[in-house]
Amino acid sequence: MTSVPFKGFQETYSHFVELLRDRATHSPERTAFIFLKDGEVEDGRLTYQELDRQVQQVAAQLQASDLQGQRAILLYPPGLEFIVAFFGCLYAGVIAVPAYPPRPNRSMDRILAIVNDCQAAAALTTVSIFTNVERRFDDTPVFQHMRWIATDTLTSSQAEGMWQLPSMTPETTAFLQYTSGSTGTPKGVMVSHGNLLHNSAYIKHAFELSTDSVSVSWLPSFHDMGLIDGVLQPVYTGFLGVIMPSVAFLQQPVRWLQAVSDYGATHCGGPNFGYDLCVQKITPEQKQHLDLHRWLSAYNGAEPVRKDTLERFTAAFKECGFRAKFFYPCYGLAETTLMVSGGPVDAEPVYLAVQPKALAQHRIVEAADDDESRHYLVSSGRTWLDTNLVLIDPDSMTRCAPDQIGEIWVANGSVTQGYWQRPDETAQAFQAYLADTGEGPFFRTGDLGFLKDGELFITGRLKDLIIIRGRNHYPQDIELTVERSHPNLRPGCCAAFSTQVDGEERLVVVQEVERTAIRKLDVEEVAAAIRQAVAEEHELQVYAIVLLRTGSIFKTSSGKIQRKTCRTAFLEGTLKIVGQWQQSLELPSEAERPSSSTASSHEETAIRAWLVDAVARHAHLPPQRIDSREPFARYGLDSVTMIRLSGELGEWLGRALAPTLGYDYPTIEALAQYLAEGETAASRAPHASSSKPQDHEPIAVIGLGCRFPGAANPEEFWQVLSQGIDAITEVPASRWDVEAFFDPHPATPGKMNTRWGGFLEQVDQFDPQFFGIAPREAESMDPQQRLLLEVSWEALEHAGIVPESLAGSHTAIFIGISGDDYTRLQLAHPAGANGYAGTGSALSIAANRLSYILNVHGPSWAIDTACSSSLVAVHQACQSLRRGESDLALAGGVNLILSPELTVSFSQLRLMASDGRCKAFDASADGYVRSEGCGLVVLKRLSDAVRDRDAILGVIRGSAVNQDGRSNGLTAPNGLAQQEVIRQAMDDAGVNPADLSYVEAHGTGTMLGDPIEANALKALLMHDRPPQKPCLIGSVKTNIGHAEAAAGIAGLIKVLLALHYGTIPGHLHLKTLNPHISFDGTPLSIPRGCQAWPDGHRRRLAGVS
Repeated sequence: MTSVPFKGFQETYSHFVELLRDRATHSPERTAFIFLKDGEVEDGRLTYQELDRQVQQVAAQLQASDLQGQRAILLYPPGLEFIVAFFGCLYAGVIAVPAYPPRPNRSMDRILAIVNDCQAAAALTTVSIFTNVERRFDDTPVFQHMRWIATDTLTSSQAEGMWQLPSMTPETTAFLQYTSGSTGTPKGVMVSHGNLLHNSAYIKHAFELSTDSVSVSWLPSFHDMGLIDGVLQPVYTGFLGVIMPSVAFLQQPVRWLQAVSDYGATHCGGPNFGYDLCVQKITPEQKQHLDLHRWLSAYNGAEPVRKDTLERFTAAFKECGFRAKFFYPCYGLAETTLMVSGGPVDAEPVYLAVQPKALAQHRIVEAADDDESRHYLVSSGRTWLDTNLVLIDPDSMTRCAPDQIGEIWVANGSVTQGYWQRPDETAQAFQAYLADTGEGPFFRTGDLGFLKDGELFITGRLKDLIIIRGRNHYPQDIELTVERSHPNLRPGCCAAFSTQVDGEERLVVVQEVERTAIRKLDVEEVAAAIRQAVAEEHELQVYAIVLLRTGSIFKTSSGKIQRKTCRTAFLEGTLKIVGQWQQSLELPSEAERPSSSTASSHEETAIRAWLVDAVARHAHLPPQRIDSREPFARYGLDSVTMIRLSGELGEWLGRALAPTLGYDYPTIEALAQYLAEGETAASRAPHASSSKPQDHEPIAVIGLGCRFPGAANPEEFWQVLSQGIDAITEVPASRWDVEAFFDPHPATPGKMNTRWGGFLEQVDQFDPQFFGIAPREAESMDPQQRLLLEVSWEALEHAGIVPESLAGSHTAIFIGISGDDYTRLQLAHPAGANGYAGTGSALSIAANRLSYILNVHGPSWAIDTACSSSLVAVHQACQSLRRGESDLALAGGVNLILSPELTVSFSQLRLMASDGRCKAFDASADGYVRSEGCGLVVLKRLSDAVRDRDAILGVIRGSAVNQDGRSNGLTAPNGLAQQEVIRQAMDDAGVNPADLSYVEAHGTGTMLGDPIEANALKALLMHDRPPQKPCLIGSVKTNIGHAEAAAGIAGLIKVLLALHYGTIPGHLHLKTLNPHISFDGTPLSIPRGCQAWPDGHRRRLAGVS
């Protein structure tokens, strides 16, 4: 199919900047764009003069930042800000990179992949999105090296007279259009100014557009169809462009057609599924307000066009003035800027009935009218102007016979420059020549089709690609997500493909099961894990999951998955199945659904019942299978479904709801509670204090949990302490081969002079399902994160708090954590650097994951101050409670020793005790022994704890933090600094040093550190202390070793248990007091065995250092 030579409007301009400047000069007051924020109410307008002025502001800032020729990623919510930023890049000669804006608490893998691929130097965004992204800087170092510009903060005074028109030609790259789909290897299509001008002229000609035309677009502006047709085409032709957020349409499809009616839209459209949504969701009452008679071109593209969709829509909206001839099926792709074929205008769609069996064999055989098996294809129109489109046999690279299906090749001025930084792929796709005639170059679309009577019919893809709701999804990405979702699934043995169900493309997953898992296979658990993973990672709903016998999936001799063969076997029912799950297509009738009359006041129970029913309907599951505490993603609800659900819920409640509610409140229980309380009540902290907190209010410890060597809980920890147990053992074989690393001489390179340590048992054991975590993700999580989840749960239960009840509260999380052994072990192998490794190994996520699982909104800090980390965490938690920024806090620390490197390093520094015993304050002290542990305390303001009748385990009256500053060495203690911080803590608590009856010392067991600490304590504790007021000093490290980041919390929990039992545990390994320590003539002493809490004090007061 060859069209006439193209002499078009694009020759008037050499780049798009000239065109927009021309509009601003000659039509300054003409409205260019209107934005409907919620799809209904105007939130802003831009004339061409206003657009030009704001664009210059952005361009001037970019030029001042020396970004010309660089790439700038655009991260914007729907609205006019994106349009200004996009044209701002063009004005500045910066290559724009539109991208999907990030959502809070969602993966940023795709954005990161795009940033890394295009090597973005800058990001243009809004203050609100930047604030969200900035929180993730610690986990995304690449973001820290980019220039971030919040364009909503720029003013005209900043840019006046500063912008300069850069040198540009038609060949200058305007922007990179990243194709939807793959997160692992995104491809940026290089679109030049010449491409934009050509395709805009092409669309204008094909659609017969004029300045009197009007468009209404709900398509996202970062997508090629939404950008080219919704943003650039109005500017090119000079007509009004009305824009609304995609979520507004998906939530209430009537909003689109109402805008088409209100603004008299002449051309607009979207993928096939959008028209289906209109038919399904727009009510007869809503149709009464629609006037669609001015709609001349309702284009349908980006996914297969269905005859039954066009007929249903025409019948449904005929009464509103819509006619079949308004439909405009078309074809295009990002690599051709946008449009390839379509039209003509004012002609009804062309259908062709074919035999499906012949179609499967890539042959076209027309079906008779009485053939019940016939399949209808819809024409995508014809090409226009200078386009040369040919159908090629991909094997022979020659033209196809008339009745043969071939690959579509295209050549015209809209064919883009290729893929960014991918010369080989560019050459393969964009430099195709016919084998027999040498004609070319052509762009190979990878799409299959045929020509009949000049009409182009699309039949499928040459290569595997899944297109659902207008978005491309690469099956290999989905397959990787599936195999990582559950440990019972066999890697490299998955096939993802789509099949047509009731005229809609649906996703099917076929996956082998590990041989060892078949006998005890829990099909529902595995299927749920797959549904949740695919929904979260790809925003897709899975229609069917088929679990196969080991070794039965179809592969080539080289081991490549044969997706088409798997699809055929699925349809024919010949797969070797060990378990399967499939959505039921039978939905409850309207009568079976809860009506709004069942909850006139919309109590929480009624809303929860409605949501359970709605989730069951959308997930095609029985209502009894829906757990209101599970995330919506657990049931495979994708983003489109969640937006639709929010619209239905809003109708039932009789009020507008934000389309993102399902992300802010990700479970039925949380969403029902929020809606029942109302926004005003929900905005208050569920556990807020009744009075303003005081700056120095004491803090109550109301619960605790712990895991330490020899102790799996607080009760066992007390047994270790009270019975004088030394919990140190040899290094377990599960950690490392101690024989390979041990050498008694500490100076031996690469060796350690100790065989000992304090270790926890079963640190590789974890129940991810309990916390709603996918097993594959759990494998990539640092065991320290897993320990924190378990111990925090135990600590809350110890406090009498149901963890789920904290959702939405101002509960703070402060975690001391330093060790990153698991990160080194995991990332030492390329396979370990999977999609979960970043968050799984990041120390900053240790606190954030607790906040996420508990759904709490208070401060969430991971703190690394070495050995003091967990006590600093407690200090910060107390400050947070006193400032009133939180009402409850979890504080503590964790430490695991999973690899030998640090122990080797510490041995070289002579820090390790050769006998593996921490002999604090003893004359034989020669170092410490490394240890593991996890401890957490639950804290609340004392007045709140008394009011709530909590069991109070102890009261923290004061705390302080400082640093040694310059001492005799980087790791050497400073006695004066230690005295100072102890004095500050006592002043903060309002306590006289003479009133302390016990001090839990740091007590590491080093010849230098012990005397400095002991003498600092002596200098303070003896101030005004009478002889009848004894004070004991001890260290938990003699029992369990030095737990490093968890050392301080171990000492605090020891003191809390000692207060509870009224007994101070004995201090182990003390035979002869360090000669540099003397307590002679003082009431200070170190208990060598358990002692009752000293008498002579009005109350039991202790210090923890």
